[in-house]
Amino acid sequence: MRRKGFLINILLIVSIAIVAFSCGLARDMIDRNMPKEDTAANTNDVITSILKAEGEDRAEDSIAMAQDTTQKVEVLSKKEINKLKKEREKQDKISSGDTLSWFKKNKELYFPTKIDRDSSYPLMYKEKPKSILILYPYNRSKIVQASQMFVMNIAKEFALRGYYVVSPLTTFELYKQDTMACAKKTQPSEVKKYKQDYGVDAVLFVTIYTLRKNWWSTNINSVAEYCLISTQSGDTLFYRKADFNYDTPIPPYKEKKTQDGSFKMDQKSLMYFGTCYQMQHSVFMDFPFGPYHKEYMLDRKKFSYRKIMKYKLDMRPS
Repeated sequence: MRRKGFLINILLIVSIAIVAFSCGLARDMIDRNMPKEDTAANTNDVITSILKAEGEDRAEDSIAMAQDTTQKVEVLSKKEINKLKKEREKQDKISSGDTLSWFKKNKELYFPTKIDRDSSYPLMYKEKPKSILILYPYNRSKIVQASQMFVMNIAKEFALRGYYVVSPLTTFELYKQDTMACAKKTQPSEVKKYKQDYGVDAVLFVTIYTLRKNWWSTNINSVAEYCLISTQSGDTLFYRKADFNYDTPIPPYKEKKTQDGSFKMDQKSLMYFGTCYQMQHSVFMDFPFGPYHKEYMLDRKKFSYRKIMKYKLDMRPS
């Protein structure tokens, strides 16, 4: 039994020795097959190449500096610098398409071209409307009565300029019966029905944008847009957008009472009504005269305002 254990120990020792010897052989074989590098030589080569590149860069810089010193430095005067700047700005304007001078750009602002009415409203003289219907205006202001104020004063201006105007009461009644009969809901393409119903030649669309007076100011501002559409052709006969300012502490309209005193208006409404009256008189000042006026077709060469008007009536006492 002891002899058997002794043999087992000897076998273990021999196997361990064989394994260790084989590992040593494998390590020696790997070391022999691995490529050997000359680290010192490689390091020296890298350092040498870096120094060589730096030397070449320094040489190029020194050559460039030498060339710069040989060239003469030209110093420009302020006059020459300004000339170059102007030339550059001119080239930039030409490239952007801006070739107009300051005078040409602002000529119309300071010296507006006078346009006659024949050029501004050619269709008015071509179609020669005789009767006009004023649709109930589209009121975007905070003054509820603004629409009625505009209709009454516009109707008065058209009548004074020689046109037959459908009574404002008809306009109010149409709107009362059907709110679709107003400038907001009616399309310009639908005006031909008013030709059939009322026999009018044109319909006026009005949009009121602003009618107000600030408490700290005496100025009353009103902004509105007017568009007269023909019931025959559907074309626009007259168009204007007006920004009107009436500045005065004096009421713009005096109340006219009847003998029995039945016509009465509160002070605030009277103020806005007067402003509408003054505004319509200014807006339609260049409107061609109608067939019931003595100057009909004789005003074609008279002055005409622009389509977009900004007008101020300053009535403050000096």
